[in-house]
Amino acid sequence: MSGAEISRYAESNTELLSRLLAYGDSESRAYALTVLANSGNVDAIDQVQAELDRIKRELE
Repeated sequence: MSGAEISRYAESNTELLSRLLAYGDSESRAYALTVLANSGNVDAIDQVQAELDRIKRELE
C-alpha cells in the first residue's frame, strides 16, 4: 500500500480507527496506530482524536 492509499484509508475510516483505539485489544490498537502514524494525514489524526474525545465523554 502506498502512502497516499494509507492516507485515504485513514481519512475514510476515522470512526473505525477511533473505535479500535477505544475498545480494541492491544493488537487492534497497534494496527490502528500504525495506520495513523503512516498516513501522514494530520486531519485524519485530528478526526480520530475528536472521535476519541466524544467516546470518552459518553463513558463518563
